[in-house]
Amino acid sequence: MTTETPCFAFAGTPQFAARILGGLLRQDLRPALVLTGPDRKQGRGRRLAASAVRRLALAEGIPAAAPANKADAVAALAGCALDTVVVAAYGLVLPRAFLDLPRYGCINAHASLLPRWRGAAPIERAIMAGDKMSGVSIMQIDEGLDTGPIIVQAKLPIGPRSTGAGLSDAMADLSAELLCGVLRNLSELPAAPQRGATSYAGKLTQRDAVADWSGPALHLERTIRALGHRLPVHSRLGDARVQLLAGDVVQSHAKGRPGEILAANRKEILVACGTGALSLKSLRLNLGKGSVLGHAEAVNGYGGLFQPGACFHDP
Repeated sequence: MTTETPCFAFAGTPQFAARILGGLLRQDLRPALVLTGPDRKQGRGRRLAASAVRRLALAEGIPAAAPANKADAVAALAGCALDTVVVAAYGLVLPRAFLDLPRYGCINAHASLLPRWRGAAPIERAIMAGDKMSGVSIMQIDEGLDTGPIIVQAKLPIGPRSTGAGLSDAMADLSAELLCGVLRNLSELPAAPQRGATSYAGKLTQRDAVADWSGPALHLERTIRALGHRLPVHSRLGDARVQLLAGDVVQSHAKGRPGEILAANRKEILVACGTGALSLKSLRLNLGKGSVLGHAEAVNGYGGLFQPGACFHDP
């Protein structure tokens, strides 16, 4: 078994990838080069900002490039004698010309137990679907969408209170741990074809974040937990836009239209769904300072808005 330190590049963009890179650096696994997505407009001011991975690379003094397309990504590796490229949520589908450049090809850290939840949003889709178990797959990259052979997998449970943010951090830490072993044994890695039922984790859209009051309260509660860190679920109440940040499922016997407030007091804000009801625990309004409010604070500060009989509706 070999344990030499490999020469590798790292390709990733969001905080999930930056956390993995940080884990590798703490184990003295330092990439020769970082590839990341181009700077994008972020925040209320819509100012250009570097990706989380680029910010970490610059802070650590690691050369970083932000190729705009596949051809630029291939060119960025020109002249680099690499053993491999570690890819984590990079955002660019890599062509064969890129995959063939490193000595041992490219490896990917994917946040699911492949072949379940191939695609862009495996963490969120797993929570939304009510999965009880997920995990991390370290795989050899081929030209398909997360179809390459598996090098190693490890499981992580999804609990009834798991959030997209918490599960993302746990999966990033697990990915870094697995990658440390993989990178130090590149020449002797087993890789087995993926087996089992395939499912796809489609890219999240604004429509995913619109509260569906007509469905089961359980589905809405899962969606709120899954998307809060990336694309908070929202709805409208009167003229106010309301982000739903946390809630509990209640098997209410009270009858109401989907989205109708059944009770609003210091104890709860209870809202009817197609099946059951949702007790809102945390929310944010586009009013006042836009602070996160607990249900009691919301009723106390905006009692005229949160009234029994008022009804949430689509934006």
